[in-house]
Amino acid sequence: MSSRSASTLLFILLSVPLFGLDWEGFAASSDRSADPIILQTMAAGDLEVNIALCRGVARRGDADVRSIIESLAAGHAARTALSTELLLRYLLQGVLDANPREAMLRIWAATNAGSLEMLLFRINEWKSAQLQGVLLAFAVIAPGPQGMHAIMDVGASVVRELDASSGLIPSEDAALVLDFLSAARRAARSDFFPYCAAIARLSRDKVIVDAARSAAAALTSAS
Repeated sequence: MSSRSASTLLFILLSVPLFGLDWEGFAASSDRSADPIILQTMAAGDLEVNIALCRGVARRGDADVRSIIESLAAGHAARTALSTELLLRYLLQGVLDANPREAMLRIWAATNAGSLEMLLFRINEWKSAQLQGVLLAFAVIAPGPQGMHAIMDVGASVVRELDASSGLIPSEDAALVLDFLSAARRAARSDFFPYCAAIARLSRDKVIVDAARSAAAALTSAS
């Protein structure tokens, strides 16, 4: 798509009401040349429009979505930090759903390696436990070293939280603990054993304790 065509399309899209249009379908059929249009539409649109665009971008054939991720992470496309993290989660979860085979997911991760590394580097800065949990799924298959560091960062964080709260944490954080244990088990690295053992010792949630013991045993066998 030429820059002139893109400008014309942007004018047409933003000259009509944003509601009622199939933004998800538009984004899903787009490629990286439409990213400036998508980002400008996000800047003008409401949360519903932006969620639809993120869902569509996650499904498109052109895996290169670096400019979308970086703009979202910088807060350019959302008016609040909460919305920023929500949009990132919709995009990343959509990518997971659209690439159920690990081989395809690895291609996506390699294409967006720099942007993914940036998100993983900041994993403990994100307030949303759900976004952190989605990022852990990418951490296991991230092409660079930051993936393993991100898993370790989350492990250390949840151990501190369990210790400070006498083993009782909110359900959203409990889900993150289970996401960490799953990632640690998939990564099959003995580095994560101390965190799994600490979680089993500190938690007062039977589901978490059982999962932590199982992960610790699996890591012991793998080492």
